[in-house]
Amino acid sequence: GSTALLWYGATLVIQDQLTIGQFMAFNMMIGRVISPFLALVGMWNQLQEVLISVERLNDVFEAEPEQIPGKPMLILPRLRGEVRFDNVSFRYSPDQERNTLQNISFEAHPGQSIAIVGRSGSGKSTLVKLLQGLYYADTGRVLIDGHDLRLVSPQSFRSQLGVVPQESFLFSGTILENIALYRPDFTLEQVTEVAKLAEAHTFIQDLPLGYNTKVGERGASLSGGQRQRVSIARALLGSPPILVLDEATSSLDTESERRFQNNLERLSRDRTTFIIAHRLSTVRKADSILVLDRGILVEQGNHEQLMALQGLYFHLAQQQLNL
Repeated sequence: GSTALLWYGATLVIQDQLTIGQFMAFNMMIGRVISPFLALVGMWNQLQEVLISVERLNDVFEAEPEQIPGKPMLILPRLRGEVRFDNVSFRYSPDQERNTLQNISFEAHPGQSIAIVGRSGSGKSTLVKLLQGLYYADTGRVLIDGHDLRLVSPQSFRSQLGVVPQESFLFSGTILENIALYRPDFTLEQVTEVAKLAEAHTFIQDLPLGYNTKVGERGASLSGGQRQRVSIARALLGSPPILVLDEATSSLDTESERRFQNNLERLSRDRTTFIIAHRLSTVRKADSILVLDRGILVEQGNHEQLMALQGLYFHLAQQQLNL
């Protein structure tokens, strides 16, 4: 628009229909007229962003509390890590044609590592959401140390649960704050210890301010693999009896993943560990592997047992591991 006006004005000056002074004055006036309109357009875009943020805040404010007021909930002591799914079925909406999970039953004991594998959309992440108590089973029960998760205080349970989600979210504070989550009861020594287990300590030491380095909004100053390692360290802090790794090594390079897997074997000895992975190379050493297909638990066993079955796991392994 501005270029067209300049061209048109210059043409009028050349044709002696407009003086240079008039042309300059016209240009200045146009700028004063257009600038407020451009500012209004910018404000409109900002207003749309504000309205979206307000809508999301309303969702938070209007969310129903997980613990029903007046209804006593069981406060769990220190967990042993016994997990049992007893004929669990679940769907996100009554309108769904079929259940997202159908008649899932398995047990996990302290010191065991349980891998959950299957094609995309098979229900892996949904199973883990039920394990965290983010949703409750429509039928069947999820039992933690023998207690029905519906009757347990969510806070007392989740405070003993370490979770590494698929997307690692970091705040704009320091690495120390992101691992400790502003909890003063954890010392720098404890944070350093879990960072070493997560294979994060070395790269943190190389940063200008070490653990006091600010990572930027959403951890923008770190690579995807570095953000994931910080997230793993955060989940390990406090030595949770139950650890959930949802594609936790997907952004790690091969060497970092290998070292973390070695650390994980040691970590799993005194806790119950659940591992979701698309890469079967990360689950071969799991004590038990749950194979899901369209929400149904179709196979269960260790790597050698499942390979001998020559079922779905066998075919997935052939595709990925070139066996």
